[in-house]
Amino acid sequence: MLHHPNVILGVSFGHGDSSAALIVGGQLVAAAEEERFNRIKHYALFPTQAVKYCLNQAGLSPSEVEVIAIGKKPWNQFFKKVPLLISHPHLLKLSRGQKNGATQTFSQWLSEMGLSRTHVRSFEHHLAHMMSSRFLSEAETQAFLSFDGLGDFVSAAIGMSTPQSLKILDRVVFPHSLGFFYSAMTQYLGFPYFGDEFKVMGLSSLGKPRFHSEMKNLIREVEPFGFRLNIEAFPILKSPELFYLVNGQPHVQTLYSPQYLTAVLGISPRKNKEPLAEAHWDLAKSVQLRFEEIANHLLRHLESKVPVDTLALSGGCAHNSVWVGKIIQNSRFRDIQVAPASHDAGIAVGAAMAAYGAPVTPSAQSSWSLLGPQPQYSKSQIISQELQEHVFSKETKLAEFIADELSQGKIIGVARGRLEFGPRALGNRSILADPRDFEMKDRLNARVKHRESFRPFAASVLMEYQEQWFENSFYAPTMEAVFQVRSSMKSKIPGVVHVDGSCRIQSVTHKHQPFYWNLIEAFRKRTGIPMLINTSFNDSEPIVLSADDAVKCFLSTEMDYLLLENRLFSKKSAAIALTA
Repeated sequence: MLHHPNVILGVSFGHGDSSAALIVGGQLVAAAEEERFNRIKHYALFPTQAVKYCLNQAGLSPSEVEVIAIGKKPWNQFFKKVPLLISHPHLLKLSRGQKNGATQTFSQWLSEMGLSRTHVRSFEHHLAHMMSSRFLSEAETQAFLSFDGLGDFVSAAIGMSTPQSLKILDRVVFPHSLGFFYSAMTQYLGFPYFGDEFKVMGLSSLGKPRFHSEMKNLIREVEPFGFRLNIEAFPILKSPELFYLVNGQPHVQTLYSPQYLTAVLGISPRKNKEPLAEAHWDLAKSVQLRFEEIANHLLRHLESKVPVDTLALSGGCAHNSVWVGKIIQNSRFRDIQVAPASHDAGIAVGAAMAAYGAPVTPSAQSSWSLLGPQPQYSKSQIISQELQEHVFSKETKLAEFIADELSQGKIIGVARGRLEFGPRALGNRSILADPRDFEMKDRLNARVKHRESFRPFAASVLMEYQEQWFENSFYAPTMEAVFQVRSSMKSKIPGVVHVDGSCRIQSVTHKHQPFYWNLIEAFRKRTGIPMLINTSFNDSEPIVLSADDAVKCFLSTEMDYLLLENRLFSKKSAAIALTA
């Protein structure tokens, strides 16, 4: 009989979005990203506070952890590395894995955390990614695609699972990377920061693919599986250090050749903050289209290898929700599962699951995407001095009042229940607004989020009504799919309809989020609209974690209400008489 460790701690660190996850007795009881605690976006060093949270959540001490699981195998694909290292010896630093500014080693960190005697197990990067999406579906056999920039010398992998195992079937290795292609073109478009790729995805809806033929010269399909980067355009092999850290925050070296791309495209690299022109819209559209073509090429090979309906997606590229929303139109897959934390934060969950070696479920108090701490409300000085509380006798009254205020154009920040694990706010750390208001998008971008005006907003939609509003849609609980809004419905929800008639959505069910479902249902009864604008509760910083984080963000932006657990606040300067 196989022995499954009872307490497994998964950790991810090194290239961005460090995190920790904890499995106890076959249940995933906690997971969180370090950036939410230390407020440094995409923090990449060891997840000290996230580990402490996970252990505290389970009431365990470090000595009770049996296994530490990580998603790193430095000698992975050794026989494919060797020829490349012989011809490019300066890449040895990359293959070994540089410290990237870390002040302590992994073993030193383990000792500091009281975990130095704990057994450490290592799993391949993309296997850990795949494992993070494995149990989102109950299907016994699933097809897997994991793809990102790079991990353990591999940028993309396909696999399949049976009830007993998960096996990688094929891989694309360094230097060829669809993630690098998208990141390089993101840089070229004037978005230089780690994690800026989603801006290009949003910008793409404004343009036309007039640079499509040029994109085919930059990255080409390889039959029957894979792709090849144009190494002249993306001279990745010349740099021994593609990533580096500054105060724990990741940065990416310039991944493209300015001379080559300028000659090919006929436009120069856009400088950060330079006004966006039509050529930039068109380039973004062309990049997105080429990404989708290459991703679909990988899916076609996966279909031929694993003829099933269920597709599990992971890796940073799986956050390309514009592509995800079209999968059922471009493949046989019908049950599409996207890991809530598809990026490297999800490695902590996947590695822990791999170490457990048997099916894992979320604990009764959580779900696959709601695994972080509650806001820990306390009567801090800033709350007592600057906020006015509004008291309600029942939770239903609270939801009805919020729905009324939203229908009148108010903006509400929510910090309630367990924090989301992954980049999407799913109603527990969200800013909510009325999707019927055409001007709401500009209000939120300018006065609350303080970000680029072209950025669209997503919608949380009652699952029961989703098909009435969106074409070819499927269950999307982690807000990782963009669908076309039905023509007859577009004029009713202009606040969430993007320029191309699309909208990224979160499917909301009463089973998984009863309060949030009830709130949206109360809004539907008043307005006939079964959805709300939902954007993450933050302002150019990580999503808020604690009550104090929420209060600070609330007071520095133009939101009207703040919901902390079941307590509703407004600013005293805008206090109103209220009886409930």
